[in-house]
Amino acid sequence: MKGLVVVVFVLVILLSAIVIGSQNDGLVTVNYLIAKTQLRISTFMAIMFALGVAVSVAVVSLSWLTLTVKIKRLQQKLRKLQAQEKERR
Repeated sequence: MKGLVVVVFVLVILLSAIVIGSQNDGLVTVNYLIAKTQLRISTFMAIMFALGVAVSVAVVSLSWLTLTVKIKRLQQKLRKLQAQEKERR
């Protein structure tokens, strides 16, 4: 059920981004470090949205990986302590 709510929420955000983007057809000048270009606002918004999603996924994945490694280490430590406790008895 939780997954369905997340999928619906993401679809609503994507649809609203598409609707807002389609209404913005003006040009904007984008200056990056080595170049300068003109893009439609809708294209620029789509690029920035995709970049934000990519960065968010990378951060969450890194956090998840870090926590997974910590859990594995703690489980190993727990097994070692439980084995030592059994040896004492």
